[in-house]
Amino acid sequence: MNKEDKLSAEKLLKYLCIGATVEGISFYGPKLLLTESETNSKRLGDGQIYITIESEFAILQSKADTLPVFDDLPKRNAKDACKILCELSLMKIADVSLHDEIPHLLLTFETGEVLFICGHDNMYESWQAGFFGDSDGEYWEIVACPGDELAIWGPDDIG
Repeated sequence: MNKEDKLSAEKLLKYLCIGATVEGISFYGPKLLLTESETNSKRLGDGQIYITIESEFAILQSKADTLPVFDDLPKRNAKDACKILCELSLMKIADVSLHDEIPHLLLTFETGEVLFICGHDNMYESWQAGFFGDSDGEYWEIVACPGDELAIWGPDDIG
């Protein structure tokens, strides 16, 4: 993963997610739906911040020095994944980070719990985060691509 892409993606993810609350899920993906925060609500306007999870994930009790290994993560169907993600309902995001080499996404909540989303897949996108809606023509999206790369679209003054 390119270091500059990582830094740009983290800035955009932090802008979109820090201070946001998990307000729901969409069942195809599954997709976490987040509220706007005090920091981004005026700029984003009407719409929805989202994180689509297309890889294995885990909810960790706290941030750890070592991350889960892909083969050790439970393989869940969409229904079971949504049940687990419902446990995050109304939790506020305190921090967002990406792993240094692989675009694993880590969302740290005010409770200290961490949603770890695996960012590695040889053939498919692992996760996407962004905003859809009326944002004055700005396009916001970060994608964990095959080959441990990132694709980033966002305003120049953020990323």
